[in-house]
Amino acid sequence: MKWIDKSYQELSRDELFAILKLRAAVFNDEQKSYWPDPDDQDSQAHHVWAVDDGKIAAYARYFETDGHATLGRVLVAPDFRRQGLGKELMNHVLAGIKKNYGQLEIVIHAQLYVQKMYEQFNFRPSGDTFIEAQRKHILMKHKPLAQ
Repeated sequence: MKWIDKSYQELSRDELFAILKLRAAVFNDEQKSYWPDPDDQDSQAHHVWAVDDGKIAAYARYFETDGHATLGRVLVAPDFRRQGLGKELMNHVLAGIKKNYGQLEIVIHAQLYVQKMYEQFNFRPSGDTFIEAQRKHILMKHKPLAQ
């Protein structure tokens, strides 16, 4: 398993295509989300993914917005689920945030069903649940990583 962290400008055309194709398969086909994807944040984001035998196994992006860091589009490809890759992915994403945005608080919109997973990484819920992309979400916050 090879882990990669690249800015949008560093992505090859083939890497970007593979990422967007997997995001469409998971978020649009599997989860039936009609939230706009790709979006304007892609060009500002760092993209983190794991490759196994030429296939993307896990993916997420992170970036700075409105004075804080955030992450999103977190996924593990169907063929690679239940192998602990979600936790590995979060470790790589948080390492990237620490390196690039370590002084900033992290604020995310977490799908409610994965709230407990984010809590394992010291994210704390803030406020009430809300609907985004046809799914229940909760705002979660994490202290800056470079303290």
